[in-house]
Amino acid sequence: MELVTHEIDKEPVWEFIQIEEESICYYEHGLPDRRIHWHVHEHYELHLITDTQGKVTIGNYLAPFAPGHLSLVGPWLPHNWISQLEPDEHRAKRDMVIQFKPDLFPMAARIFPELEKFAEMLERAKMGLEFLNVPLIESERRFAQIRDSQGVERLMHFLSLINYINKAENRVLSTIPASEVRDASTLQNRVSVVIDYVMTKHQQPIRLKDVASLLNMTDSYFSRFFHQSTGHRFTDFVNRVRVQRACVMLAETAEAVATISQTVGFQNLANFSRQFRRIKGVSPLAYRKKHKGF
Repeated sequence: MELVTHEIDKEPVWEFIQIEEESICYYEHGLPDRRIHWHVHEHYELHLITDTQGKVTIGNYLAPFAPGHLSLVGPWLPHNWISQLEPDEHRAKRDMVIQFKPDLFPMAARIFPELEKFAEMLERAKMGLEFLNVPLIESERRFAQIRDSQGVERLMHFLSLINYINKAENRVLSTIPASEVRDASTLQNRVSVVIDYVMTKHQQPIRLKDVASLLNMTDSYFSRFFHQSTGHRFTDFVNRVRVQRACVMLAETAEAVATISQTVGFQNLANFSRQFRRIKGVSPLAYRKKHKGF
């Protein structure tokens, strides 16, 4: 193992992840992909490399990776996987990724005590865990089951995967906790102030200068800070929060789309529909038709 000197000295980009409709989030990266960078977020991440070789950085751990590399990264632990590619080389799928909230298992274990057996693995994952001797074909099959399912079926596949890797041999990767990797908690606290404000005030008009003043920043400095820290422009982030709230109302209520638009903070129905389609890929009505009753 080699201690990181190139990325640990950089401020990790804070990655905003919103998981509300289901317990977990699944996605894949191709290459190149702008989302691949030294970053940190508040969720657990289960990460499987399916193609390419390169170097992985988790906390202060640096080592080569190859297809089959399976790891679980805990909350606020910076991480990145850098593939070795030729300048014009592209890959359709480099990895398969599952993210879930840090309180998912503690809360569920209050009702289902059987889930407490995963507590030790989740605690060790706060320093980063690599699972050893797990066949790539089996890992990819289980990840694909989660990708290709929804609702209760997806949750069952996820729990089966967690139970499967919990039985595998593993090793802790980072030698220092997340809080000591370029003081990630400082970044977390500053961004959390903004996140909490938007979550609380999203139904009301939100002015950039009011949020900037919370951090004692000028408007222009705050805009750069927020974009560099989260990968989102502030206005886009606000729109995403509002659209996510609208998704819940579309699925769980019979309120008219125009009413929902106003309730979540959009002052213009046309803008709401435009932003909703941009972020979700479908119209509000199409989303309701697909998710109503789930």
